[in-house]
Amino acid sequence: MENSNHKEVFATKVRIYYEDTDSGGVVYYANYLKYYERARTEYLRFIILIKAYLKRKNLVFAVSEINVNYIKPLFR
Repeated sequence: MENSNHKEVFATKVRIYYEDTDSGGVVYYANYLKYYERARTEYLRFIILIKAYLKRKNLVFAVSEINVNYIKPLFR
């Protein structure tokens, strides 16, 4: 972005299932990546970039790197 002070925010809700947590109800750390991918898909739907359009244009999105800083636990 040209203006580095401008930040866009996209939010979506993700259902956390019992299977995603440990016995203490804390979300297993690797599941955060699953939630990020769901949010990315919802964002593409939000901006109307659907799979059919991407396929027609021969475009794909690939995650080549991800870094995660865990700030606090996520509870079910």
